[in-house]
Amino acid sequence: MAVGDSKIHVRSEKHQTQRAVAAVPLRQWPPKKNSKSVVGVCRYWMDGKCLHGDRCRNLHSWFCSSGSGGQTFSMSSKLEGHTKGITGIATDVSSSKIYTGDKDGTVRVWDVNGKCSKVVNIGREIGCMMMSCRNSLLFLGTVDGVKQWNTQRDVVELSLRGPIGQVYAIAMSHEEDILFAGAQNGDITAWKLMTTHNNISGVRKQFQQHSLMVGHTSVVTCIVAGSEYVFSGSMDHTIRKWSLTSLECVQTLRGHSGDVLSVLCWNEYLISCSMDKTIKVWGTTHDAGSVEEIYTRDEEDECLALHGMFDEDGKPMLLCSCSDDSVRLYELPTFMERGRIFAKDHVRAIEAGRAGPYFFTGDWTGLVTVWKWNKEEDDKDKALQQQQH
Repeated sequence: MAVGDSKIHVRSEKHQTQRAVAAVPLRQWPPKKNSKSVVGVCRYWMDGKCLHGDRCRNLHSWFCSSGSGGQTFSMSSKLEGHTKGITGIATDVSSSKIYTGDKDGTVRVWDVNGKCSKVVNIGREIGCMMMSCRNSLLFLGTVDGVKQWNTQRDVVELSLRGPIGQVYAIAMSHEEDILFAGAQNGDITAWKLMTTHNNISGVRKQFQQHSLMVGHTSVVTCIVAGSEYVFSGSMDHTIRKWSLTSLECVQTLRGHSGDVLSVLCWNEYLISCSMDKTIKVWGTTHDAGSVEEIYTRDEEDECLALHGMFDEDGKPMLLCSCSDDSVRLYELPTFMERGRIFAKDHVRAIEAGRAGPYFFTGDWTGLVTVWKWNKEEDDKDKALQQQQH
């Protein structure tokens, strides 16, 4: 039984991302290539205080990128306005609006030109956020549970109670009929989409508390749902595998020695990252059907967040933010480093646009940066351009 799932929705049926990467041809682990070390960014330059100028041995840039046809990606714009730390980024179906959540308890709505069109004060710290793929519902994790914001009606229409403590992780089943929220006390609350009838509003669909998934002994930090299983990571250093049918824990994955902060599915694999400075790849055994660790990549710094997406050439990319305030961009399955993003503080939120070649990062200073994938030129185009010049 596969860990991941090839039915993960991708942008424009090719690129839309939901913390996972869609199916690509399988290859063998471990990868054959390892990335080379990258020169760090100049911290004095970041603060406008570098005295060395062009003679500085460190980078004077917010990113470095490499590709056979030039730069893999480039910076598009910066969205400024939040005051604390970005905990979530989401886009609507058309990518005409960008929603960003902050620890300061506000959600900002941005248009395609990078202008903030609305600021909503939720009144509580926002621990995470997620946009539904099939409708315009934005879910926000708070200390009061999960708030459901109807972005079409522009109103927070429902508060889903149940979790104890701050909610740091939200996920939905692929059919979007079950909503999961991981809380500070280690429990996961599941709500099921139910059809209700009454004389006033008639037929209405809304989420109702369905089950409490108990097992983790510390904060639940991340959740991802596949076609048959749900995986959750925790500060108790474990990943739990839950049956999507019974919502019971069927396996506990023990391999990390630090807080597990992010999990995602890629094809038949589960990928996780941890404060123990590793990215781990997990696969399913054919005999017992259990999930086992099959590859470990050691990083120089603690790993904070993962996000999977495609670049403009359709290559699967894994973005991993680390405690050195950088985001590494790896091409799967080789883990060849294609570039690196630098920030003034930790990047905890990474998201891909649902339409167009854009992706977003949000750091702990409150800054949201918009990035654009660049399409690599093929050899014929490059040769033709050289002849013309």
